[in-house]
Amino acid sequence: MVRLCVMASLLLCSARAVTATDPGTALQTAAVVRGGLPGMVRAGKGIAEVPRQAAQCFRLPLGLTQMLFSPFPEVTFTEGLGNTGKGLVAPFKLCIATLEMPYEIVCGVGDSVRGLAN
Repeated sequence: MVRLCVMASLLLCSARAVTATDPGTALQTAAVVRGGLPGMVRAGKGIAEVPRQAAQCFRLPLGLTQMLFSPFPEVTFTEGLGNTGKGLVAPFKLCIATLEMPYEIVCGVGDSVRGLAN
């Protein structure tokens, strides 16, 4: 515990004061960020698509369970069929998303760099 307090006090003592920037620099930085943002959004969507499709794979056992327990109230056979169908297609969409992910990342970073150059 003493070691943690010493480390924290050393860290706080060595921290530098933050100063304000001039408005011109802030405006230039905002313009640069705005130019590169769409490319980074594209890369982020490509990365986020893989776990989303991986989660869709769980719809197959969910749909089968819903169809099995359809005689019970609040569980319908048609919802089970829909989830089963989406669960059957999900592994193929996962493969496509995994194969497209590097392309989306490279193109997104390229768009971002191109946006910074303009």
